[in-house]
Amino acid sequence: MDNLENLQKELYTPSKPELPQVDPEKKVQEPPLAPPPLYEDTPPSPAIWRKVLLGAGVFLLLAVTVAVYVFFRGFYAFRKDRVELKLQGPTEITAGQTSVWKLAIVNKNETELKDGELIFQFPDFSKPIIASSESSQFKQGTLKQTVPLAELKPGGLFEREFRAVIYGGENFERKAQAVFKFKPSSGSIIFESSATVATNITSLPVALAMEAVSETVSGEKMEIKFNLKNESEAGFPNMRVRLEFPSGFRVEETSEKLYEFNNVWRVDEFLPQESKGLVIKGTVTGLEGENKVFRAFLEGLEGTNWKIYKEISGQVGLITPPLSLYLNTEPEGVTSARAGETLFYKFVWQNNLDAPLANLTLKIKLDSDNFDFSSVEIGSPSGQVKNINFNSSARTATLNRDNFAPFFGIQPLERSELTLRVKIKEKLSSAGGKLPVSATLDSTSKPEGLAVSQISASQSLTLEIKSGE
Repeated sequence: MDNLENLQKELYTPSKPELPQVDPEKKVQEPPLAPPPLYEDTPPSPAIWRKVLLGAGVFLLLAVTVAVYVFFRGFYAFRKDRVELKLQGPTEITAGQTSVWKLAIVNKNETELKDGELIFQFPDFSKPIIASSESSQFKQGTLKQTVPLAELKPGGLFEREFRAVIYGGENFERKAQAVFKFKPSSGSIIFESSATVATNITSLPVALAMEAVSETVSGEKMEIKFNLKNESEAGFPNMRVRLEFPSGFRVEETSEKLYEFNNVWRVDEFLPQESKGLVIKGTVTGLEGENKVFRAFLEGLEGTNWKIYKEISGQVGLITPPLSLYLNTEPEGVTSARAGETLFYKFVWQNNLDAPLANLTLKIKLDSDNFDFSSVEIGSPSGQVKNINFNSSARTATLNRDNFAPFFGIQPLERSELTLRVKIKEKLSSAGGKLPVSATLDSTSKPEGLAVSQISASQSLTLEIKSGE
């Protein structure tokens, strides 16, 4: 074994060639080790800066684009103006009619709406018609109905109708308003949309009329009638008629009680097709040729104020009386007298019409116990007075066609007169008293076309009793 290994070593050991001999003096010298050379600092070239800035700009643009995309994508998903609230109703209506408003809400957003609340405000002084199932939505005294709307899907539609009876006067305007409050599904901000509809009242179906004579004479009693008629199928609450009387008119009797300053007729609840009437009697005084204007106002209560819904007026002209009467002392202008003195009174009358008047009666009243009734004498220039008895208990003397022939009739524009003589008592019943005298002349005839209700004339005169020695 050892012989084999020795043999292999002899066979595979190569001979080493001899290296050439180098002269140490001629040997190539290697350069000494030294640090690398230093390079000078130089700025980047403009081309490099352009590349850097371009890269930064591209990055910024991409960032802004992403941000804008994200923002507008959310904005597009919800926009307030994409929630449409539409309200439709009548532009004109008759008072007492039922108005219908149609409401629609459309969600045109890509997101759902939540926590919605619809508030419908009925017109002032209207009467809402609320279904029993919706009574919880309506709050009495506010004229508001609140409808909850939990959600409204994207592209969703909500519709609703509201009804109410409209009240008011002619040319009154009534407004209905709807307000929708909501939130987008992804937010907590409350948004609001609203719509309003105005309705004009063109007429009030309640007729108010007045009846009275067109002409009368000063001092005559007259009658005025006021008529109310509800011409609709609806009732009208809280109504009244306020009256305005002219100066010189005195209310003496009414068929219905009047309130406040004796000029308010309370109607209160006016039922469908109901009629009401008021008759007023009184006396009017004034100057000949004067027009007396009467007015009536139909009013409705709105809140705490009365509003005029309708008004009418009429006038009564004061004309020359058909029969005029004049009373004075003889001589004229006496204002006082003493005990025991004799007084003379003159009564003059005239027919002012262009037609005769028949059957006249004159009543003269001496309304004081200080007159000596036994001394009364009545005379006429024509001497046609006869058998006139003075009624001491009534203190009156009455002349008619039975004791005074001219009272059978008096011709157009005819004028006549009488005189009365009476003595004042020597012993007066009261010191410092008065001596009132009055006269009334009337006729039972009434020519056709005459505006006055009665042909009559009155006058009065009062003297003072003067104390004397």
